[in-house]
Amino acid sequence: MSWKASFQQGISNFKRNKHSEALAFFDEAISLGCDSFIVYDSRAAVHEKLGNNKAALLDAKKVVDTAPDRWQGYARSARLFHALNKDEAAIKMIDLALERTKPDDAQRRQELNALKSQVTDASKAADERRRARIAKTAYHIGKLPVEIFAEIFCLVVAADHAQILKLSHVCKHWRGIAIKTPSLWQTLVVSRNRPTRKVRLWMERARTHISNLSFHPNISEMDWPSILLELSSLSWCGLRSLAASGSLFSRLYELLHQLSKTEAISRLEHLDVTGCPGFERFLPDFEDSHLDTLKVANFTPSMGGLWGRVHRLKTMTIEAGWVEILPALRANQSLENLVLSDLVPIPMQSGDDDRAELSNLQCLKLFNIASVSMITRVVVAPNLQVLHLFSIGHSSDVLEFAHADPLRALRELRVGSCTTTASSLNIIIAGAPLLETLQISGIHGVVNDVLDFICGTHPNDQHQDVCAFLKHVDLSSCGDLLTRNAYSLVKTRLRTDQPVTIDGGQPGCRAEIESLRLDGCPLMEAEMLPWFRGKVKVFSCVYMTKKEGKQRR
Repeated sequence: MSWKASFQQGISNFKRNKHSEALAFFDEAISLGCDSFIVYDSRAAVHEKLGNNKAALLDAKKVVDTAPDRWQGYARSARLFHALNKDEAAIKMIDLALERTKPDDAQRRQELNALKSQVTDASKAADERRRARIAKTAYHIGKLPVEIFAEIFCLVVAADHAQILKLSHVCKHWRGIAIKTPSLWQTLVVSRNRPTRKVRLWMERARTHISNLSFHPNISEMDWPSILLELSSLSWCGLRSLAASGSLFSRLYELLHQLSKTEAISRLEHLDVTGCPGFERFLPDFEDSHLDTLKVANFTPSMGGLWGRVHRLKTMTIEAGWVEILPALRANQSLENLVLSDLVPIPMQSGDDDRAELSNLQCLKLFNIASVSMITRVVVAPNLQVLHLFSIGHSSDVLEFAHADPLRALRELRVGSCTTTASSLNIIIAGAPLLETLQISGIHGVVNDVLDFICGTHPNDQHQDVCAFLKHVDLSSCGDLLTRNAYSLVKTRLRTDQPVTIDGGQPGCRAEIESLRLDGCPLMEAEMLPWFRGKVKVFSCVYMTKKEGKQRR
């Protein structure tokens, strides 16, 4: 039997979709010595129909080798490469097939071009899928040098020291870098939860170079000895911030004394201490102190010796106690922030030179202070930008001190639960052209007159534009606030309601109100609340809390 007869039998079976029988006949034809490209191409077609793409590709290669000038082998190879998702090779085969196709064979060329377009589209789609997969799974940040990685971690931890715990639990790579970077562990906050173990761990990872050390007040005294033992190897010369209760501060001082390292006290830049009996014995070690920030709770007259040694403070916070304020201010005339709360000022003999010039003071906050005038009358702060006065008693007018010296740099004024008058507030507001934030809370009988003044209902004698930069207003707990006054405040500052010149400009345009809080104002009309919410970005008007509502039922 000749190979031609077997070949014809194979073609006949292929046309009847008897692919297995056709494959057997084509194999027989080749075994009988046939080396024609058409037989290999036919067998490749059978393999393609049966899904044997690799076998079909081998026969297609044989066709190309046997008849390199014919298009058939290249065209079939292109289809098979495309089926195997090898689109780059498929496009190359199509181009070779087109080169070998006669110019007048329009149908064949059209089929090849259609296949090329299909393969090109599939290649683009595959590239997009690959890029999307890489974007989801590739670990690009892992290619960064360790030094850059550590620097990024330092920026995150500088904003919030607690983030080091999250960073060290992301993955093995991140954890390795975090643990091997001592600067990330230089802030140690000791709390009640396994304090000794935490101190030991932080000391190990920071390599004893702790710069910020803080103790929560609820640490059990039983843990103090073991904590102090772990801290004995600390590089105390590098400590810059310390926060501790008075008793624990005393124990730390004793440890420093035993280690002959009490000079660490004078090198501190930030100190936060609460209720420290016998503080006077620590005073010699504050000589030539570098303190920048001081926070003291339960201040006692014996601590007054600090002011003869501490002269570089920029932030001072004193909470509760008895204090002579004038020596503290005179000793630290570079103060930028002063916060006093729950204090009883110690009276001082009045004299001609009984005021402190604080030209750098930008923020003054006074809370729950008896005889506040003993403080405000000695403070001269021409560049004050933030003023808070809350729960001030025993005073006819908490703002009287500002009548003589206008606070022209003031940007934020918050007054609540204290005694003042609308005229005093108006004087301060008129003298503060840069005011952006105003809060009047829990004060009866002043808010409506102040809003009339700001809106221009009762302008001052010079008819100047008042509070042109005012954006944030809080009038909570003002029980006599009327809806019309709050409406006028917002309405007169809307861009659409301010005068426009012929050229379309708005000279002297006042800033729109961006936030308005009217919680606890029962006279506000409910039907006007949607209007306020539509005109003000952040608006709140809660008549009463759930707890207050239950109490009234």
